[in-house]
Amino acid sequence: LLFPQATLHITEDLVPGALSRQSVAGVLETGDFSALSFGAREQLGLISRFAYADLLRSAGRPTLLILDDALVHCDGLRLSAMKSVICDAATRHQVLLFTCHPELWQDMGVMMRTLGEPVAQDAKTW
Repeated sequence: LLFPQATLHITEDLVPGALSRQSVAGVLETGDFSALSFGAREQLGLISRFAYADLLRSAGRPTLLILDDALVHCDGLRLSAMKSVICDAATRHQVLLFTCHPELWQDMGVMMRTLGEPVAQDAKTW
């Protein structure tokens, strides 16, 4: 979804190396991962965390994924694609998303809560 048909090469130190992808014109481009924008690196990092959570889940160790103001460096098109990635991950994992920008996340299909807001009428605030 983020970089269709792209390949990320991992170095022998297990860090991201070269990223190969097709340009808009259909030409294969290869560049260093560190040359990507902060937002693109953040998006790939989030996808990597979801992949790691999938590995843990398959090993019988499900995880809670906590995102704190994730993806604030995304443009609208990439944010839309990343929301699809998050929704997909949420079918397999519990995902908790904290944000200072609730207007960006109102279309996720879940009720938003404000910290300190009671979960039910008889619940106590914390």
